[in-house]
Amino acid sequence: MEQSISLLQETDIFKNLTPTEIGKVLMIAREVKFAEDDIVMKEGDFGDKLYIIRKGTVEVAKCLTMEGMGEGDDITMGKNKVFTRLDASQHAVFGEVALLEETKRTATIRAVTNCIFYEIRKDEFLQLAEEDNQLGYRILLNLARIVSARLRKADEDTIKLTTALSIILKEL
Repeated sequence: MEQSISLLQETDIFKNLTPTEIGKVLMIAREVKFAEDDIVMKEGDFGDKLYIIRKGTVEVAKCLTMEGMGEGDDITMGKNKVFTRLDASQHAVFGEVALLEETKRTATIRAVTNCIFYEIRKDEFLQLAEEDNQLGYRILLNLARIVSARLRKADEDTIKLTTALSIILKEL
């Protein structure tokens, strides 16, 4: 149990929680296993679970074409791009947006190795947050910080891409 508490305390979403609070989170967390090459979540599917990597490595891939564009085209073959790998040593968490809203997954996650995760379902998380408002507030504040940082990075990436595109278009 102490090892599990220590692991969760190292993740950004549960940062600065007490061991007692982490224990409450562990009460709603389920251990799930995925074999090498299993798809943990698929971009475009609806999700209601957050995952914390306990053991193993996953790849994060995104589709590089807009939905409905170029279907059947040779150009769209192999359109998924692996953007990063995550593993337990990084205290990686993914699927956290599913705790906030019902929306489609923004990436495909594939197990590169045999993996063990903690899985937390949205409904159980919301019930925990309702029962312990202070705990729920602290987790949601951490989650807001994570989402905000990702939004800032996406904004920076968009600026870089539009700048590169405008330079290319000028040269044409």
